[in-house]
Amino acid sequence: MTNSELSINKQKRILLKSFVEFKEVKKTIEILQMIDAQNLQISVLGQLIPNRNNTKITLKYSKDELKAQFEELFKSSLDFGTVSNPEIGTIFIVGAFTPMFLQKINGNKLGSMSMGLYGILRGLGIDQERVTNYLKALTNGRYLIIIRGHDKELNKLEEKFG
Repeated sequence: MTNSELSINKQKRILLKSFVEFKEVKKTIEILQMIDAQNLQISVLGQLIPNRNNTKITLKYSKDELKAQFEELFKSSLDFGTVSNPEIGTIFIVGAFTPMFLQKINGNKLGSMSMGLYGILRGLGIDQERVTNYLKALTNGRYLIIIRGHDKELNKLEEKFG
């Protein structure tokens, strides 16, 4: 096997899924736990406070409740943070990609900048059309799961999730 073949076999990519209900997110994470997903990097994003266009201003979960639920699901301590995005509202991010969203540029979190979420997802290698669709889903209150792994692992997941 040559070096180029070796690097192709170790190539990682991103799988992005959106879910309407938090229970779907929980079920997905439970499946990931059952299939020994230790080599996968996983993050979840969702609205914490609905955007200003939404008349319902009640929180489903507090930050502490969400963090505790995810730590219980992942059976470990996790990076957790929130950003207030002008287009979407206040969102939470938990898991492996949290530091990207919380990275500060000129004192502002990258995820809170107007094109910050778009730029992060594009930087992960997600094409423009899919990024736009997933950001619309997030704006509409859906949860996003970002999973980074090797093709072989992600192909198995895609078969399970359909």
